[in-house]
Order: sequence, then structure tokens, then C-alpha cells
Amino acid sequence: METEKLKRKYGFWSIFMMAISATIGSSILITFSSVGSQVADNPILMILAWVIGGLLVLPEMILFAETATSYPGNGTSYYWIRKAKWNAISFWFGWVLVLFISATAIATSIIALGGVVVELTGIEGSAEAKSWYGKLIGIGILFLLVAFQIFVPKGSGRGQIVFTLLKMLPIGFVLILAMIKGNLSNSFNSETLDKNLGEIYMSSFMLLPAIALTSFAYSGMEAITYVSGEVINPKKNIPRALIWSTIAIILIYTFLIIGLLALANPKDWTNAQGSGNVWTNAIMHGGLPKWVSNTFNILTGFIFIGSLNAYLVYHSRLIFKMSEEKDLFKIFQLTYKKTNMPWFAIVLMVLISLIYVLFSTLLDVMTYLTLALAVLKFITQINIIYLRLKDPNYVKMYNNYIFWFLALVSSAIAILMFVGTIMVMFATAGATTLWWNLGVIGIMFIGLPIGIIKVKIQKKLENKKLENKQEQQEKIEVQK
Repeated sequence: METEKLKRKYGFWSIFMMAISATIGSSILITFSSVGSQVADNPILMILAWVIGGLLVLPEMILFAETATSYPGNGTSYYWIRKAKWNAISFWFGWVLVLFISATAIATSIIALGGVVVELTGIEGSAEAKSWYGKLIGIGILFLLVAFQIFVPKGSGRGQIVFTLLKMLPIGFVLILAMIKGNLSNSFNSETLDKNLGEIYMSSFMLLPAIALTSFAYSGMEAITYVSGEVINPKKNIPRALIWSTIAIILIYTFLIIGLLALANPKDWTNAQGSGNVWTNAIMHGGLPKWVSNTFNILTGFIFIGSLNAYLVYHSRLIFKMSEEKDLFKIFQLTYKKTNMPWFAIVLMVLISLIYVLFSTLLDVMTYLTLALAVLKFITQINIIYLRLKDPNYVKMYNNYIFWFLALVSSAIAILMFVGTIMVMFATAGATTLWWNLGVIGIMFIGLPIGIIKVKIQKKLENKKLENKQEQQEKIEVQK
């Protein structure tokens, strides 16, 4: 084990697949039901929420393409903030990414994966006991993936392609079922359509929190910017991969929501017997045999395993970068020589994730991630604007009119996303959960004053070190 620089080893297809693999994960088993409940299970508004949610991500990814090309180094927007020399903000930003984005992303996949395995194996027990069995199973699978990432040569790049292809299997399975057994009249017959059209005006204001929830499912394309320092020919491959992966995911989600609506009316996604996952409920409501549902659940295991595999790759790069920038100890730059993987960074990330797994529910973790995303997206937009205006090394891919349009749209979207997430958090919270949510928000923002104190202490230490060095030079000159 030793510390060394990470090498450029990922081509276009590796990072394109990484973006899709990091995005399509446990979120699709949670958010389809959550989005539906926000718009009163109105199929038309459901489709609108997913299409609009995806389109709103596109301006941000186009901006990311320009900035990642300008600064082809690992660490995504954390690295860009360091380029602006906003050291206190970068410390806080990095820790929010680690604590509320990286760790929660891993935790959601662990919890959901364990739940699928418990359902498939038919483990008996109370709901609480089955939840714990699932968590322990998910943790065990995570440890196997950690070993794969650290010790298997070339497993990282090849794994992105293999796992992404495997993750398409359950989605393809649902779409095939929808084409064979589905019927859009399940959700769009004349009676329900008239009702849905009549309700659209009354419930359309709930599109805001619904779209905010879709951001959880759409987060992940930025995975490419976490590993920019390891991308071959970054100026060509990063913009292409960011934009095309975003378009591909919007299409996948749109076809998926239409397929689910064809299989069953949204009200039957939660009323069917079996698991609480909307895909299984929709399949069971169609009167299909149990083995069809079991086959789907087996295939969904690939979704979670693929997500965990992608998270371990790109989130660990953030921790590695924070260590390089002295926001973390140097020990987190330790790499395993045969695979060039930052193994100690992966260990830290896994340990933080386990805290969420052991002490939170899946919906809680999703909400924390979405809130953190909204805050960090807004700061990132301000940072990108600053760098484009102030840094002479910034590479301008778009003219000023296009850039300012993208920047203003992306900033407005981040604000709306924050408001929508707060609406979700406090509309559904009980008294205990409400205080817990307030505590999480407090922890999220307390990192900024800590970062300011840290930077001041570092400056004092650096100044003292410089003074000592000058004193030593003066003594040497006096002795001469």
C-alpha cells in the first residue's frame, strides 16, 4: 500500500456507463411511488414530473461539461471551488458531499438491496426483524464489492460497463411486460382521464415537490466529474458523456413511467399484496404468476449492486481529492498499487454509510440527499459563474448569451428544488421526525463556520512556520 497519483484510464464508454450506472439505482424503486403521492396519483402529472425533472437537469449538465473540461481533475465541484480559492466553503462543501451525498447514496442501495434479498429468500419474522436482516445482507454484499474494487486489476473500468448492462435487465423486463400485458386504459380510460384532466389544475402546484423528488432519481450523471482526472482525452469525452448520458436517462425514465402506468393504475402500486416496491405491485396486480415477480426481484439486485459498484469508484475520488487539498489527512491518499485504487478513502466512505444504514429509513435518507443536492447545486452555479468571469484559464465552450441563460436557469432550478424538498420534509414529518429533520439541516450548515475557523488556524500555522523559517535564515546569515 502506498500513496500515488491516480492515472488516466477511463474512455468514453466507461464514463458514459458510469453515469448511467450511478444514476439508475435504488431511487427508481422509491421515487416512482413518492412522486405519485405528491400529485395525488395523477398519471398525467406523473409523466410531466419525470419529463420536466429530467429536462431541468440538462442545463446543469451542459454547464458541468464546460467547467469539467476547463479543470480536468478529480473531485467535481469541490475541486472547482478550490480553484476559486474559496477554502472555507470548499471544506464545508466537501464534507456535505461526503456526509450527505456519497454516504446516503450508498446507504439507499444497501437498504434496498437487502430488502429485495429478504423478500426473495422468504425470511420470516416481524417487519423490524426483516428490516435488520436485509440491512446485514446488504452490508455483506457491500464488503464483497469493496474487495472487488480494491484487489481486482482493471475491475473498476470494466465493472462499470458490465454492471450498467446488467442494470438494464430489470428495466427491459418491465417494459417487455408492459408491451405484452400492459394496457394504457388501466390509467387512461375515459372515466379516469376526465377525472385526471379535471384534477390537473387543482393539483398542479404539487408538481414542485414532485419534481424535487425526481432529482433524487436523476442525481448521478455528475459522477463523470468526480473522475475527470482519470479520463482519457477529457476535453472530448467528458462533454459528450455528460450530455448523452443525461438524454439517455430521461428517455429511460419516461418509457419506464409509461410502462408502469400501462401495467397498473397508480392506486394499485401500493394496494397489491407483496412488497412495497411499485414495480412488483404493478406486476402482481396484472395477475401474472409469482415467478414473474420473483424474476424481476432477482434482476433488480443488479441495479443495487451496479449502483454500489459505481459509488465506490467515483465517491472515493472526492475523499482522495480532499486529502490532496489538506481538508483530510494524507492517509486517505493510500492506494493499492496493483489496482491504483484509493482503498483508505473507500473505507472511510463505507463507514459513514453504515451509520445511515443502521439508524435511518430509506425515505429519510433519500430526503437528506435531495436537500443536500439542492444546496450544493446552487453554490456550484455561483462558483461556475465566478470562475468563468475571473479565471483566465477557464475554457469557454459557449458564448455569453448561452452561458448566462444556462446559469440563471440552473440557479433558479436549484432554489425551486430546495423549496420543494423542504415542502416534502415538513409536510410528511411527525413531531419526532420534524425535530430530527431540523437537526440534520443544522448539521448540514454548521460545517461552514467550522471551515472558516479551520482556514484561519491553517493561515496562522503557515504564517508561524514562515516566520520560523525566516528566523532560521537570519541566524544562519548572522553566523556567517
